[in-house]
Amino acid sequence: MSAPARTAPPRPAARRPRDEVDPTPWPIALVCGVLGGLCALLAFPPYDLWMLLPVSLALLGAGLLVRSAWLGAAVSLLWGMAFFIPLTEWASTYAGSMPWIALGVVEALYIVVFGVLARAVMVRRGLGLSTAIVVSALWVGAETLRSHVPWGGLPWGASGFALADSPLLNLGPWIGMAGLAFVVALLGQLLLNGALALLGRRHRGLTGFSGVWPCAVAVAAILAAVVVPHPVNRAPEQRPTMTVAAIQGSMGAIDPVSYTMPDDVFTNHLAVTRDVIGEAEARGTALDLIVWPEDSTGVDPRQDPWTAEQLIRASADAGAPLLVGTQTRVGESGRLNQSLLYTPEGTTPYEYSKRHPVPFGEYVPERDFFRLLTDKVDLISLDMIPGEEVGVMDLGGLGLGEDTVGVLICFEIAYDNLVRDVVRDGAEVVVVQSNNALFGDSHEAIQQLAEAKVMAVVSGRSVVHISTVGHSAIFSPEGRRIDFVGHWEQGALLADVPLRTGLTPAVAAGPWIALALSAVGVLGVLAALTGDRRALARPARPRPRR
Repeated sequence: MSAPARTAPPRPAARRPRDEVDPTPWPIALVCGVLGGLCALLAFPPYDLWMLLPVSLALLGAGLLVRSAWLGAAVSLLWGMAFFIPLTEWASTYAGSMPWIALGVVEALYIVVFGVLARAVMVRRGLGLSTAIVVSALWVGAETLRSHVPWGGLPWGASGFALADSPLLNLGPWIGMAGLAFVVALLGQLLLNGALALLGRRHRGLTGFSGVWPCAVAVAAILAAVVVPHPVNRAPEQRPTMTVAAIQGSMGAIDPVSYTMPDDVFTNHLAVTRDVIGEAEARGTALDLIVWPEDSTGVDPRQDPWTAEQLIRASADAGAPLLVGTQTRVGESGRLNQSLLYTPEGTTPYEYSKRHPVPFGEYVPERDFFRLLTDKVDLISLDMIPGEEVGVMDLGGLGLGEDTVGVLICFEIAYDNLVRDVVRDGAEVVVVQSNNALFGDSHEAIQQLAEAKVMAVVSGRSVVHISTVGHSAIFSPEGRRIDFVGHWEQGALLADVPLRTGLTPAVAAGPWIALALSAVGVLGVLAALTGDRRALARPARPRPRR
């Protein structure tokens, strides 16, 4: 007799999650991607509808609740392109349409990475609290990666920069840019949970009218942020402020072919400086520092005796040091973007070289390779070389007062690590020199000004943001605007600027907030991928006919 056939033991059924959600039909998912990206765009200057940022992430989450990972990637790409391409329209001013579109698409790829990972967590684990935390942490990881990789990254469009006029900014000095991104993403997850329940798309867990509660929690969290106090951050003893005059001389348009500065840039800034000196004398105000914008001398004054003489004379008449922006050649193919300090005695005891040149804007990485793709790379004929020293100007050590000033140039204000460096190295106030004339009438200038305000609050330092053509402003450590000059206007910022010496928790924590939250996201993805649950509801099977 033959042995009885053995039957394989039954496979255990996949565990059903505590949450079950109807998948989003593919046409609606694609619409959610585009609409979500446009809502994110409207959250940023000049629109400033910051409350739409959590809504945009909720729409992205809804679009990711599809059965196909490829469709989820497409939804994410649409969201990223609808956001980043119009947000960075200023790049077309000098680079043309193709590099601008390429920049937007590359930035959108980071959203694709986020979307693929976030979808894996949501469709496997459902939309519970743990999923909301993991997805929000993944959003932090995607923003952190985008802000630093490759070639130093580009944090333009980071979530925190939409919150310049939001009560959520009060959280900034406590949790930093990474923490703000996490809070915004978590609010988006709460809205998504609530909306799906109210629409009847959830069949387990939070269902029906109970979806009001996540939405209510999101609103309550925003209202609670209004009363969050700023950390204790004291001024130096007997030096609560320093008197700063920042000069916006304005100028004609930059040549769109050669990108050389117009001839009137120096004379305009010199004329406004003379006016400010006269105004300060009339008020009986002693100036501590005069600041000109990035590249405001037109030529390197160390190579032009007449220009240097005018700067020294202006400094002597003001009785205060004068910080100007200039560029200098290095060899045959390089240049430095520098801040240079002139004193009433005619010395130049301090200079700072920009540490983070913008890739494809101020230098071209892998030039030979990218030249095969476009000849636009040759518009940048001289690659900018990064400086090595943190921009901290100790006026006390130079015998020019007692204050310590952090110096950043243009886009550097968008990088939280660079702001953190100058504060940790002793800066009591931060000066940002910028040349927004390169971007014409685009929204770049107003977006950068919002970044300056956010970084003032996060770092706990006043920020003096001065541009050749505007927008220019001084912000207190609490985000209060002290003085302002509009776009393409000629004028000056003149104010007693608050000084601070303490470190906010965000600065003290350094990169660890971002790294810790990113690690939570990665671990959450790994846990989801090793599980066997599925949260998307399966279509009902038709009943057999009798």
